[in-house]
Amino acid sequence: MKIDFHTHVYPDHVARRTVSAVCQRSGIDAYTDGTLEGLKRSMASAGIDLSVVAAVATRPEQVASIQRRLTAIRQPGIEALAAMHPAKPLNSGQMKMLKRDGFRGFKLHPDYQDFFVDDPQMYPMYEAVAAEGMFILFHAGVDRGLPHPVHATPKRLAAVHKAVPELCMIAAHLGGEEAYEETAIHLLGRDIYMDTSFVLRKMPGTFRDRFLKEHPSERLLFASDSPWTDQGEELQFLLQLPFLTESDKEKICFSNAARLLGLDRGRSQYFPVDD
Repeated sequence: MKIDFHTHVYPDHVARRTVSAVCQRSGIDAYTDGTLEGLKRSMASAGIDLSVVAAVATRPEQVASIQRRLTAIRQPGIEALAAMHPAKPLNSGQMKMLKRDGFRGFKLHPDYQDFFVDDPQMYPMYEAVAAEGMFILFHAGVDRGLPHPVHATPKRLAAVHKAVPELCMIAAHLGGEEAYEETAIHLLGRDIYMDTSFVLRKMPGTFRDRFLKEHPSERLLFASDSPWTDQGEELQFLLQLPFLTESDKEKICFSNAARLLGLDRGRSQYFPVDD
């Protein structure tokens, strides 16, 4: 079983326009058309059994509509993270309802949502998420399509971990694109998850190999950032790294994600139906 922990899809009527705009703004390529069906085709080609879709509300008033879409797309092979905006955090009852519906975590993008990740004003929200036993996937490092400053540097993420150690944190992009030295200093070896999205084949090999060797394999997650990388190429690259054991690969590509998502192949409706 293979799980891709970090993907994106857009509503059909805006997918082409959204993907084109991101490509132009960031100078990166797209490997699907950005639709849910495009992701499914990519998964079938790549041999990925389940993809986790993340979406970001850039304004508080978007949360409800985005959450309805995220709820609607969940199906065999497709999971989703819940939406929230720090300017108007969900209350405990809303989080409990999401968790009852099967959502186990949230995606936050401090650059798009305009907050510094270690702002103490954010800590009550983090504490509330932790109290519900949920996690947060943070965009980390630069975003190629957005100007500086970087709102979620590895040092700032480490400060959050120190201040709210009970929060289950996932730092996307192996701690932060273009912040690899800082990740090595502040995040490597900590009790923080890191996903491989976007940077796996793009970051300097010395840092990539060091991170995958020295960070606990129980705290690493395979992720592509589809449509911004090719799921199949990312997965095969990871599986062919000679220093990863079969146990490492199983944890990174499946069991760590399944544990975070509360999934069990024998009972979850979100794993693909066997033929």
